[in-house]
Amino acid sequence: MASNRWSRAEATGFPPIATWPTVEISLLDSRSAELFEAKVMAVTLYLTGVPTGEIQERTGIPRWDLPRMVKRCLELASDGQILGFRALIPYVRVVPYTRKKEVQAKRPQQKAGHSGALGALLSRFPKINDELVLLIKKEAKTKKINEQKIRAITLHHIFLDYLREHGVTKTEWPFNTLYLGIRSIQSFMKDVLNANFGRGVYAREEKAAKAHLAVGKGVEPLLAFDEPFDAVEIDAYSINAFFTVLFATPEGTETEVLLDRMWLIAAIDRASTAVLAYSIVYSSEVSADDVVHVIRNAVGKKWEPKNLTISGLEYPASAGLPSGVIPECFGANWGCLLLDGALAHLAKSVRESARRSLGFALNWGPVGHFERRPNVERLFKSISDDIFRRLPSTTGANPGTGRADKAEEKAVRYKIRAKDAEEFVDVYFAQFNATPSAGISYLSPLEFIRYFTESEEAHFLARHLPKPVTASPIIPCFKECVVRGGMRTGRRPYVQIDQVRYTSYLLGETAALIGKKITVDIDEEDMRQVKAFLPNGAELGFLKASGRWSQTKHSRKTRKAINSLIHRRILVLSEFDDPVQAYLRYLSLPKKKAGVSTPTPPPSKAMEAVRVSREGELPLLIEPTKSGTDSFLGSRSRTSEASALMDAPALDLNLLVNRKR
Repeated sequence: MASNRWSRAEATGFPPIATWPTVEISLLDSRSAELFEAKVMAVTLYLTGVPTGEIQERTGIPRWDLPRMVKRCLELASDGQILGFRALIPYVRVVPYTRKKEVQAKRPQQKAGHSGALGALLSRFPKINDELVLLIKKEAKTKKINEQKIRAITLHHIFLDYLREHGVTKTEWPFNTLYLGIRSIQSFMKDVLNANFGRGVYAREEKAAKAHLAVGKGVEPLLAFDEPFDAVEIDAYSINAFFTVLFATPEGTETEVLLDRMWLIAAIDRASTAVLAYSIVYSSEVSADDVVHVIRNAVGKKWEPKNLTISGLEYPASAGLPSGVIPECFGANWGCLLLDGALAHLAKSVRESARRSLGFALNWGPVGHFERRPNVERLFKSISDDIFRRLPSTTGANPGTGRADKAEEKAVRYKIRAKDAEEFVDVYFAQFNATPSAGISYLSPLEFIRYFTESEEAHFLARHLPKPVTASPIIPCFKECVVRGGMRTGRRPYVQIDQVRYTSYLLGETAALIGKKITVDIDEEDMRQVKAFLPNGAELGFLKASGRWSQTKHSRKTRKAINSLIHRRILVLSEFDDPVQAYLRYLSLPKKKAGVSTPTPPPSKAMEAVRVSREGELPLLIEPTKSGTDSFLGSRSRTSEASALMDAPALDLNLLVNRKR
């Protein structure tokens, strides 16, 4: 009976036939398909114990060929599995061709007769095979400095030198051929690289190609972000176009001034791909403060449409950033922040202050692996292709690709202003959030978020901070300061932050604090005042910056820039000067070249002037050049009123300070 039939497969421990890799017969031609089916039937009958004579009679396959076919099926393939029925496809080679016949001498122009000659030679000299493979893969085992990208012609020279050293004569292959076997070396090099895709890319390709190796493996990532605000990607992009800004001249006219370089920082939700917040940075490089600013905006700033000034530019219906169009998203926090290895992202203000204040986890991807943040990288490419690289002032993808001719001149001639770029970016991001995407089942990012916030089936609850998001600042910056002063000198108590004194009526009357440490909460976007706390946590109130540092709103970045110029004697201030306005006038001075003043400030100073003017809401004015030096004593000028501080007396404060714990 069939059930008692002896099975060769069971007796020898072969893998069950049902698990063997199969072949789609419909892809073969009729003759090959008929032969293949006969072989499959023969092997199957053979492994189930059917007599070989019966197999030959039923299939037409010779009985002596059956063991050979089974052996072929059990050979290990390059994919780690046995070949299985794939080995039975007609004319399929299981092992590489090996030449057995000695290569005969031939005329230089004669074509055929050299098949397998390189393989035979490498079998004769196995060490040259290993050395060539190491050079192609740039393996460290060579114990030498490898070429960045070795060429086939260089590999061919090394190959020939090795053969000469080991006694291969001129009458032998490859010296008896016209091209000395270079085409064989080219094929050998290609085969080695193709045999290991990853190693080949690392050995020869560019940075972008190496980064892409981490994706497309068919393996699910360890971290899965399926809901809104599970994770947020943040990155920066150097805007590849020149822009100008409008300066007023001393003569009462206006002129366009070229800016140096601008950056765009964006925060994007990983699951929905929605843009949560962004910032345009007027600086040559991005700082940690700029990254923290975007994080603050993503959590605590409600998006509102801009008052557009460009004719024909308008927001699409139902478009915008989530915080402005979906109530649940205003103030929502996320679980994980995905950053790259840039220095600005590794700064303490991001690593400690922002993380501890908002409670998210940080995930830094490996250096150079932009694919870890695919959504923000794709967004930057889209806005570059759709807007910035289409401008007459574009700088292109790199200096050799896409750069407009005379881009700087066109930016000034056509008045391509930074203010217009801000409007373009805001409308583009609002439209992006309302555009359906194939990656989220043709929902728009806003529709994706609304499904989770409005659908009862989603069981989604956005995570908000325990305190109101309107509290300022969202991400505090605490600093311990020693209270200085003394009765002997008559100096009222004060603290010093970034070379500026801070005090208040309350602190000035509390001599008991002199020599002790208090904690101040610094708003790095407005350094005119800080909030102070006693060592036991009690609120001391606001401390006001001394002199005219309290008049014009300025950031900590601006404060440090001014202090640097003062230290180098480039900027000289009198007691009547507003430091911020003096700094702005310094930035607005026309540049000098070969003793002749040009009518506008240089691009780098113009860009810094735009940043400072926007901080303090000050106009941009080109200052007339002083003779002899750019340093000057700024005159007292009208400034915006500083916010009033309530200096209510509290004579019993010493009791609070000296209270026994």
